[in-house]
Parts: sequence; structure tokens; C-alpha cells
Amino acid sequence: MNTKPTVKQEVKDLNIRIRGLLPLAYHSCLEAISPTSMGSTGLKYDKEGRVAWDEIWTTFCDLAMAGGPPHRGKFLGQPNPVDVSKDPEKSQAVASEIIRGIQLTTGMIASIDDEINSVLLECESETMAAWMHRAIVAENVFADHLGNVVRLPSGPAFRIEKEIKNVIVCVAKTWHYWDGHMSENEKAKAGKVMNDALLITPPQVSNNEITTEAYAKAVIETLETVSAALKFEGKSAVEYGWVGFECPDEKSAAWMVRAIIACNILARREIATLLLPVFIVAIGDYPLTRMFDFLTAIRNVYEYQLEMGEV
Repeated sequence: MNTKPTVKQEVKDLNIRIRGLLPLAYHSCLEAISPTSMGSTGLKYDKEGRVAWDEIWTTFCDLAMAGGPPHRGKFLGQPNPVDVSKDPEKSQAVASEIIRGIQLTTGMIASIDDEINSVLLECESETMAAWMHRAIVAENVFADHLGNVVRLPSGPAFRIEKEIKNVIVCVAKTWHYWDGHMSENEKAKAGKVMNDALLITPPQVSNNEITTEAYAKAVIETLETVSAALKFEGKSAVEYGWVGFECPDEKSAAWMVRAIIACNILARREIATLLLPVFIVAIGDYPLTRMFDFLTAIRNVYEYQLEMGEV
């Protein structure tokens, strides 16, 4: 089969980026990763009746960022600040339990932010925070980072067996792969991949500088641009800041998540629906056309590997 040199180079370049971002154990088995969940693990309790978070998991599914199943089927976003302010006592209790669970499962230091609607996770470095940010979002849980601190969702409506557990599991899972499966050399390589381009993230509903009109325009432009690049049908997402694209199947969506995150664009999926950030502000030298170029190259690699039976 004759393959254009440009496509061969795109395949090579993308594989270098993916392998640079992921633990070494994944490098030789990317095509064998199952996108299907193994199911949820039940809670265990200690003598005081509290959840024994450190006794529940001995292993984890593959990283969603690597093409594995996301921990949540639907996205867990930031709670409404109004809801948090209505019940500060419950908000404090939820955040405290998330922190307790994180400390038991990872030993990491975490704290509650001033608005009590976020848990702040202290990482060993800015590189770790950037990697955890990408990995946690791929698991369908909100995350953001500034410096070496990752921001996680917390709210008064969070339940112990659902949302609280979801946040703790996603931190434990991603920390497990970062801390236990990546050497210092691999972490440095991941840092190089993440630092060579601006990370494209979804706009936050709390950003008062974004008008309704500007957001609506950005949604349309993102849908048109990404649909043209990836050749998938686009649609508005339920969550603010995201747009969805229908992939042929779950495996294709998982492949896309892995490839797109490696190109420094946040990505996640809900079964076979690929979700990408609404591109609302062209920052510096990163206009929407550059995002189009990245995604077009990814589509070229996808079609090549599809033809080769690797997707």
C-alpha cells in the first residue's frame, strides 16, 4: 500500500507524543487497551463507620487518557456557587471527606479553597499538576491547575457513594499511574510534551467576561472547525464549555481522546461521543486554525490506522 510520506510522518510524530505522555507500560500495548469499564467497586467501612478509602482498591482500570474507560459515564463539573453558599456546613463536610479520602489513598496534601466549592490538591511539581489535570478530566471529572496545585470539584449535593467517591477514585487512579508507573525520566518526557504548546481548556461558566453572544458564536465556530477536521458530526454538549462529536464506536472515541490530549487539547468521552473544549479565545499564536491543523493531522493518522486495522 502506498502511503504519503506526510501521513507516515504524522503517524510517527503522534506516536512520539502519545508515548511521551504515558507510562512506559502502555507503549507496546496501546491497541490492546479495552475502552470498556470493569464495573464499580463497593465501599468498605472502618470501626468508626467511616469509609475506609485506603482498603477499597488494589488495582485500577487503564487510564482514560491512555484509551481506557473513563471512571464516570457523565461529566462531574463544578457545583453552582449559589448552592454552595446556601449550605456552607455541608459543603465543608463534603470537602473534608474528599480530602480525607485523598490522603488515605495517595498521601497527598489537599485543602479547601476559600469558596468551599473546590478541593486544592498539592502536587510535587507543576509537571505533575499538568499531567494530573489532563488525566482527571479524561476520567470525566472536572479539574484545573495553576502552578503545582490541581483544583477539584466539591459541593453540598455530593454523595459519599457517588460524587465524593468519584473524585477520590480519579485522584487515586491517576496518582497511582503517575507515582507508581512513571520513572523520573518518563515524567520529564511528559513535561516536554505538555510544555511545547498551550493547553486548550474549556471556558468556565464563572467567567463573567464571556458574553452569551460570544459564547454562542464560539460554539458554532468550534463545531464547524472540528467537524471539518475530524469528519465527525458535531453537536452542542449539555455541559458549559464543551462540544460533542459522534464517533463510529467506543473504541474510536477512546483512540481520539488519547491522541488529542497528546496534542495539548483537553478531551474526554461519554461512550462513543468525543467531547472537546469550546475554543473561545485565540491566545497569542494559537488561533483556531492551529487547532484545525492539529486535528486534521490526527484524522489523517486515524484513517491510516483504521485502514491498517489498528483502531
